[in-house]
Amino acid sequence: MGLQLGFPLGRLARGAGGGIGMNGSYAGLQTKSKSRWGIEFWGSLFLDRFHRLFAVIILLQLIQCFQDYWWDETYSVLYGILAVTAVCELAFARRYGIRLALEAVAAVVLAASYSPLFEWTGWPEHWKSQTEWNLFYESHVASLHPFVELAIGAVLAVHVLSWIGRSRRLMLVILMTSVGVMAAFDSFFPFELWHNIAWIVAAGLGWLVVLHLRELRARHPDSWAALAERPIELALPAVIVIALLLLSGIYMPRAPALLEDPYTIWSEAQGREVPSLAGEGGILGSSSSSVNVSSGSASSGYGRDDRNIGGGFDFDYSPVMTVQTNRRSYWRGETKAVYTGKGWGDRRGIQTAPLAEGGLTHFSIPGKADGAQTEKITQTVTMLRKDRLPVLFSAGQASRVAVLESDANGTILANAEEEELRFRRPARVQTYTLESEVTMLDKTALRAAAAPSPDTASIDLAPYLQLPDSLPDRVKALAREVTASGTNEFDKAALLEDYLKNTYPYNNKPDVSKQKSADITDAFLFEIKEGYCDYYSTAFVVMARSLGIPTRWVKGYASGVDPTKVDTMRFGGVLVDPDGPGTYTVRNADAHSWAEVYFEGYGWIPFEPTSGFSVPLPVPSNAAAEPVTDPAAADETDGAATKATSFGWAVPVAGAVVILAAAVILFRKRKGARKLWNRIRYAGASPDQRIIREMERLLRFLKRRGLKREEHETMRESFRRWGEKFSSLRTDFDGILVRFETARYGNQTGAESDAKDFAAAVERLRKAL
Repeated sequence: MGLQLGFPLGRLARGAGGGIGMNGSYAGLQTKSKSRWGIEFWGSLFLDRFHRLFAVIILLQLIQCFQDYWWDETYSVLYGILAVTAVCELAFARRYGIRLALEAVAAVVLAASYSPLFEWTGWPEHWKSQTEWNLFYESHVASLHPFVELAIGAVLAVHVLSWIGRSRRLMLVILMTSVGVMAAFDSFFPFELWHNIAWIVAAGLGWLVVLHLRELRARHPDSWAALAERPIELALPAVIVIALLLLSGIYMPRAPALLEDPYTIWSEAQGREVPSLAGEGGILGSSSSSVNVSSGSASSGYGRDDRNIGGGFDFDYSPVMTVQTNRRSYWRGETKAVYTGKGWGDRRGIQTAPLAEGGLTHFSIPGKADGAQTEKITQTVTMLRKDRLPVLFSAGQASRVAVLESDANGTILANAEEEELRFRRPARVQTYTLESEVTMLDKTALRAAAAPSPDTASIDLAPYLQLPDSLPDRVKALAREVTASGTNEFDKAALLEDYLKNTYPYNNKPDVSKQKSADITDAFLFEIKEGYCDYYSTAFVVMARSLGIPTRWVKGYASGVDPTKVDTMRFGGVLVDPDGPGTYTVRNADAHSWAEVYFEGYGWIPFEPTSGFSVPLPVPSNAAAEPVTDPAAADETDGAATKATSFGWAVPVAGAVVILAAAVILFRKRKGARKLWNRIRYAGASPDQRIIREMERLLRFLKRRGLKREEHETMRESFRRWGEKFSSLRTDFDGILVRFETARYGNQTGAESDAKDFAAAVERLRKAL
């Protein structure tokens, strides 16, 4: 009975025990499976894909260097495509073709969504019509320019950065280059990029952490498997350390520099003051009107000291202000009347007065003639820098200051004689709105205007006819020769203007070593024979005064550029009025000087003698219109040129697409390409010779990794030492050594498979190290 009972009980016990054991094994398998899945997931996401996110972050910061040059629509497209790229790169591990396809489609969709010129009008009705396809291209493809190229370029940049930054050394190159570029822009341009630099450093440090963990996984998979089971504990210390480093750097109080940077040392050695451009712009104070020049070469910009003009400069395209106006114009700052032979000085004893009630200036045309017509121009100026302004810039003669937002020093004094609006002390200005009365350019009336005389003129002409006694006679003789055919003052001024424009080439860095004369006008006309606006305008004023024509020198800014009008012309559109309403961006490179000639009853009329420039002036409605070309005829005669212009940008885009496609194909066929390369490299070599060559390459690699063979060691001794140092790789070292010794010292010729196995073993060892 006991045996009978014992057997079932024992069987039951074994059954129960077996059941529990089976359930425990199943649960263990489940846990192990989940753990393995978690390790693989975190390994794939964090180690294989996360560096692409850091590449996106770095590129996001780099594009901030163009914040004052690109439109808001451009940034919307770039932000959108980089967000899509980040999602695609994190979501797909190996589907390279799918990722690229999704990103390309997103680039086109975003460009179409934000391009102001894109509008879907449907497919061509006649598929064989070349004309309809050309129209389809113009309205649906060309209108995506330049947004689609920038979006595709951003995608390619992310992939290139991700591919380059596969090793710590190259990643450090990316990090140092990015920080260097941003630091240069932060130092020498009016941008505040410190926070962008901090983001780049954070992304770079995170990228280095990923590379370190990837190397850990390759060398010590067991250690990585243990760490990957606790991803939060793994990532949290790195996040905390990086965050503390950045926060301490951001909020640490600024200290004065212990050493001057090389640029400042060099600039001060040239005798030039270096303005601070790190978000503060710099003070509008320099040695020239339209360029900041004292000696050597400086940067373009509006200056205050015009006593010595000349020298050369580099164009500075950083923006200064935007002007929203109902008509394009030159933005007049101030005038100078006293010519010294070297430059310009201010008149003394000029009466100024605060603005009248309502911001009225009470500027008027002296002795205004009955036929003199003016046009009202309204302009709203928004300063983009934190400079202190000495004057307000306006289109011609300002009549009223409607709005002014400035600091406490913003008291304006009106100089009615020179038609200037000066601050009592230079003040920081945010924005202001002016109304101006600009005299229309009525050439017929100006030709008929009587030449002003000191006795009958409505103003004192003497300051505007002043010339130094030292002015060489050949300057006066040239002025008489150039204007010999002129019968009135307007025609003489126009002849001088045309002569200077068409005779002397523009050069922002003229060869001043040719100057022998002490008079800058004489040197420009007869010795240097090239220059920029200050040379042209000064020569015009001096030559006109030598003829008895009252003239003064003016400085300010040229019109600037309206981006919408530029793009309309770029896309083949026709501007109804190129001088019409718009918002014009004025840059330092637009700093300019020109001349004004006085006509009794009409006031001061601008003249533009600088080669390549033209001052926009309103004309009376009854003036003779310029000939207008029939648009249809223009299309017929210029069809080929239009097509070439429209399709011109497609060539580099097509080239980029071909290069990208070739890169994708090469990447997908990389194994075949590697085999082909090995065939070329080892052409004519036996399998044993290939093993020996591969061993030599491995030894060079090991040396770079710090595994150097000693002079007294044999190959076997070196490999044994390295195997003891890396115990987990001892089998790999031993296997490679045996295969090498067989190929090097064996009597039999090795097979092709031996060379392939040896190359594979070497590759595994390389990756492990």
